[in-house]
Amino acid sequence: MHVSSSLNRLKSHIILFVLFLTVLTVVSLLFYNNSMVSIYMHALLPIISFLCAIVLLYTAWWSYKNRKDVFKSWLLIGLAMLLYSIANLFYFIFEDVMMVISSPSIADVFYLAMYPLLITGLLLFFKRPINIRFKSLLDTAIVMISAFFIVWFPLIWPIVEPSQPDALSMIFSLFYIFLDLTILFIVLALIFNRNKKIFDLPIALVSLALFFQIFGDIIYAYYVVVPTLFSGWLFNVLYVYNTLFITLAAISFLKNVQLDLGYLKSFYGTSKIQKDLISYLPLILVLFTYGLLIITTPDEALIWGVGIVVVMVILRQIVSLNEIKRNKELISEKKEQLSFITTNMVDLITESDEKGILKYISPSCEQVLGYSPDDLMGKSFHNLIHPDDLPEISINLEKSVASQGSVRLKYRIKNAKGKYIFLETIGKPFFDDKSVKGFIYSSRDITVQIKSAQFVKNSLKEKETLLREIHHRVNNNLQIIISLLNLESRKVVAEEDHELFVESQNRVRSMSMIHEKLYQSDNLSSINFSDYLKTLLSTLIYENSKNMTKFDLEVDIDEEIDLNIETSVPCGLIINEIVSNSLKHAFPSGVSGKITVKMHKSDEEYDLIVGDDGIGFREKFDLENETLGLTLINSLVDQLDGDIELLEGEGTFYKIKFQELKYKERL
Repeated sequence: MHVSSSLNRLKSHIILFVLFLTVLTVVSLLFYNNSMVSIYMHALLPIISFLCAIVLLYTAWWSYKNRKDVFKSWLLIGLAMLLYSIANLFYFIFEDVMMVISSPSIADVFYLAMYPLLITGLLLFFKRPINIRFKSLLDTAIVMISAFFIVWFPLIWPIVEPSQPDALSMIFSLFYIFLDLTILFIVLALIFNRNKKIFDLPIALVSLALFFQIFGDIIYAYYVVVPTLFSGWLFNVLYVYNTLFITLAAISFLKNVQLDLGYLKSFYGTSKIQKDLISYLPLILVLFTYGLLIITTPDEALIWGVGIVVVMVILRQIVSLNEIKRNKELISEKKEQLSFITTNMVDLITESDEKGILKYISPSCEQVLGYSPDDLMGKSFHNLIHPDDLPEISINLEKSVASQGSVRLKYRIKNAKGKYIFLETIGKPFFDDKSVKGFIYSSRDITVQIKSAQFVKNSLKEKETLLREIHHRVNNNLQIIISLLNLESRKVVAEEDHELFVESQNRVRSMSMIHEKLYQSDNLSSINFSDYLKTLLSTLIYENSKNMTKFDLEVDIDEEIDLNIETSVPCGLIINEIVSNSLKHAFPSGVSGKITVKMHKSDEEYDLIVGDDGIGFREKFDLENETLGLTLINSLVDQLDGDIELLEGEGTFYKIKFQELKYKERL
């Protein structure tokens, strides 16, 4: 049974309650054959019932402060219990103190006055609109009343009926039982009502209390005729139990303890056992009750009792037939709704057994595959799947069964025209106990998406090839320019003029290398700058090897730096200019030193340091107004939106800070 965690708030009261019941039952049972025990029990009952009345009246007062919708209910129930305690007190005074046994007595007046208050209080717990599960209520009532008759008429009634001193005493004895059954019926109706003002737990505890009250009345009727110590002890214990359970019901309401009886109700309505036995239990008990007319000497009371049960059975069958009719209409309506949805949906819904044999196919099959559902019903879906896709599907379905989870499949399937189309399917296995019984699939035609994706892929591949070819041709054109400059430089006699041609070649070569790296790389949008820089420096050193003295080269650059073409070209030209200048001027004949190139990334900013520890500049100079090389460097730094500074110290070192440029659309 599903119990709310709030039940922990009632734990201490439950422990105390169970402990009290255990002590009361065991101690009194050990000495039940002592006449003092009967007096003790008769005196205990008015005390406990009075304490119960105090708890109920406190509950009414608390409800007035916090839950006014149930204030009247608890007030009437508390007053009813107060009358019950007064009746118990009079019963104790007359029977045990004054030794006067009369039926009816003044105690019966208070007992009878209690019932209207109690019934009214319980009825006020109902909440509009009233929504009772009548079939479940009638089943429960038939079972209880039949069980009562089976116990009462064969065992109790043959002893009680001829021994009643007068008709009035008999009427009072039966009337109490009738009133208790009426209250129990109201409580059961409250339990099976979907709309009520309090939780299920207090009502369940009150129903248990009434069971004890009814059994106590049965034993009391027997005790009046056969006044044994055991029967006197037993009906008093049952009455005490009744009072204690009502007290516990009030406490559970005050503690706001919730008990979900929905599981029990749904179990009665949906369990496999219910289909086999519980649904027939009321009828079986009715047959036993009807059998009492055969195995006993029927009198008027038994005939009336059996008649009441038969009427309730007829009402139950009428309610049951109405429910069946209503359920059939509901099922028919749901089928029409489901058929309308599955006919007009783009997805294909199917159900297969564990072997892949189709058991259900939605009408949308005609739209998706061109087959009617009857064409595929009872056949294996695997027969239509492309043979190359079957192994992967089988593996994925086995994994789905092992994990008891859903699976997503993409495969080709043959339609009614004999052509293969692509389906994407989400499948989920369902199980009976622990074995798989089949699969539910939801499939969608993704042929258009697959073709579109393939088209986009081919288009991107074509564009990538075209772009790679462009970079290759740009590189070739730049190489042609380098070759032309080389040819022209041979005609130049002056050394200074020849150096100008070499510098121009190196500048063009630095750009050419970038395009070469781009068409050779997998990523056409950027190059690995560390790899590019090593190649560039090697080329510069080779071009200047004739006039070069001994020096060291220090390269410190992050390996993971990738720059796009917008940033790589000006950055490569800057390094080309500074390193070329170092190779030509930093180390005169006989002087050794070191050329340094460092590049690191910090957040989104790059730090580039290029220079040498050679002879440096003889005089201070302005970076903005110097040679063509420095003018070009400044222009390239501006192109990078960066900052450049000449570091102080030995040699000549430039520090440049910049960020990677974003591509700007030109169209």
